Amino acid sequence: MAMNAEGKVTVPRFREDCLLSKGIDVKDLVEVRREAVLYVQPCASERGKLMADIELTEKADFPFIDPATLCSLLEIHRRRFAEVKCSEKLGVAKLKWGGREISIFRNGKMKIQQAIDRAEIMRVANSVSRLIWGAAICDVCGQPVINCASERCGRCALPERVAVDPSGVPGSELLQQGYAALANAGRSPPAESRSWLQRAKFLALHFVMETPRKDDALLGLVLLGEAERAESGLMAK
Repeated sequence: MAMNAEGKVTVPRFREDCLLSKGIDVKDLVEVRREAVLYVQPCASERGKLMADIELTEKADFPFIDPATLCSLLEIHRRRFAEVKCSEKLGVAKLKWGGREISIFRNGKMKIQQAIDRAEIMRVANSVSRLIWGAAICDVCGQPVINCASERCGRCALPERVAVDPSGVPGSELLQQGYAALANAGRSPPAESRSWLQRAKFLALHFVMETPRKDDALLGLVLLGEAERAESGLMAK
């Protein structure tokens, strides 16, 4: 898959019940289930700051996040965080980002600390939910969403393909640069290809987090999935 001369990309359509189509944006979850944000309370460690516990799923007794994929996604964006710790074995990730402390758990729970107000809690929660969207487990195929995006799950992509022009989408320059990096990886020697693929993955995930509309963000996950598939092929050689 590549961006054509007209700046369009051809992507598959996905089942509506696939988590790639539904998304896990916190702002959408709250509209359906107000208790998705469990509580907001004064942060004990610093006066004037707030903390919140957030549930990305009602099924808190079941794994909702694939730990290996979670750690992989956080590693892609490590440069943007002051600190990152992720344990596949424990299924827990902790990061410091923009002065906020964030914990992510495999059951879909998320804790945000050191926030200024409720509005910031929602902004951070939405950004983090986009960041880890690819690691969430889809009910349709039972695999991480990134496998749906790359069509590796074998169940969520439909036969139909659609040509999309992302030029008018907010943050589209990130997507365009990501596709350019992916194209460069395909025509470079292995050592350089790895570097280009890392750049494509970073830009794809950055776009997922920055573009406002969930339906547009899906395009970034499709690009990320394509870059990861190309990277797997390179490593297999």
